[in-house]
Amino acid sequence: ISLNTPSAPSCYATHVKLYRSHCWEIARPAAELSETRLHYTSQGALRSPSGTRVANFASHLMSTSSSSSESSSSSGLTATGLLPRRVAFAALVGGGLCWQRQARCRQLQGLARSAARRERQPVRRGNVSPVRDVPAHILRPHYVTFKELGSPWEEGVSMPWHPYIDTPEIKSPEKVERMHVAGALAREALEVGGRAVAVGATTDEVDAAVHEFVVARGAYPSPLGYMGFQKSVSTSVNDVIAHGIPDDRALEDGDILNVDVTVFIGGCHGDTSSMFIAGTPDDVGLAMCRAAREATWAGIGACGPGVDFRVVGSKIEEVADAAGLLVCPRFIGHGIGTYFHGAPSVWPFANDNDEGLMLPGMTFTIEPVLVENRDDTFHEWEDKWTCSTLTNARSAQFEHTILITEDGVEVLTGPSIDFEAVAAEQRPLRAGGRLSG
Repeated sequence: ISLNTPSAPSCYATHVKLYRSHCWEIARPAAELSETRLHYTSQGALRSPSGTRVANFASHLMSTSSSSSESSSSSGLTATGLLPRRVAFAALVGGGLCWQRQARCRQLQGLARSAARRERQPVRRGNVSPVRDVPAHILRPHYVTFKELGSPWEEGVSMPWHPYIDTPEIKSPEKVERMHVAGALAREALEVGGRAVAVGATTDEVDAAVHEFVVARGAYPSPLGYMGFQKSVSTSVNDVIAHGIPDDRALEDGDILNVDVTVFIGGCHGDTSSMFIAGTPDDVGLAMCRAAREATWAGIGACGPGVDFRVVGSKIEEVADAAGLLVCPRFIGHGIGTYFHGAPSVWPFANDNDEGLMLPGMTFTIEPVLVENRDDTFHEWEDKWTCSTLTNARSAQFEHTILITEDGVEVLTGPSIDFEAVAAEQRPLRAGGRLSG
């Protein structure tokens, strides 16, 4: 039996050994015990040592069970010593093993994946590549300064001041149009980043893909140089709650990660994020990602002219509570425009913070972070950006920039990317463990 699960625990090997002998007792021609070796791969195909798929094995068993001297050209196996008809009926046509045994093998494979994920280690920082260059002709945000080409930041600076840091801005129609452009480009860039997520890929490669796309469109990647941040996106994997710095850590099968993209074009920022999956997710992680998306849209759905900002948090928390998840209280939505962060503060949980009422022309983000097991632990890394749980509990987050209109709300960075479809398209593996497509 050939297994495509390199990290399967030792207990799984024991099950496989037992399973192998049991399958042979049921499905093999007895006279060929020492001559034939079949390999059952984790993709579910029964193959001979030459790689030929064994087809119509059930038909072969049925047609030869009454005679030990017949053979079947369709199966490619000698029919000497086949099982009686009363057992042969259980073999699965086209698979080579009875359906009960195939189901058992799939179950064992699932147990192996679950065991491997239970052993998942907390994310550790890898090596961070040098700062990527931005062509000189591209307009920079006001907070970016240059010490030298290729290092567009000043370390240790505080949040840049601007006129709307404490007072929400009501944008003019002209500025609203610029926000449309920035939001649409941010959404495009986010999908580029999501399609770079793959088993074996690194978050630095995700950063590079987004960076190259954004600058090619004549825009500036807003995180680069913001308060000392060294990359063009943030990538928060598994137990990292927010602000993860892309590095050379290879993504593993089942990793979930948030890719957070902001672009600066036409003098305005567009900010959005989504969860993405490397390989095949576990059920709990997938459910959490779905709940985070639902919670974000519940918050968006509550918005409109004259609405109290506190309603947003209540709607988000209702979804989180129903899913058994905690809304992380340390990260909030924010006003956005010619500035990256400003008023109002949009609290994603039930609160009594009076931010006033929503008015037409306001633009801000909604971006709840949901944490599994209702875990409220928190740790900031030495890089002063990356934040993670202390218990290896994972989190999920989605983010959109929205505009309050005269009669409702418009999602400037919508629609949400179908992260499950993106993962499914990337899932088929090519040699070496990297994903095709």
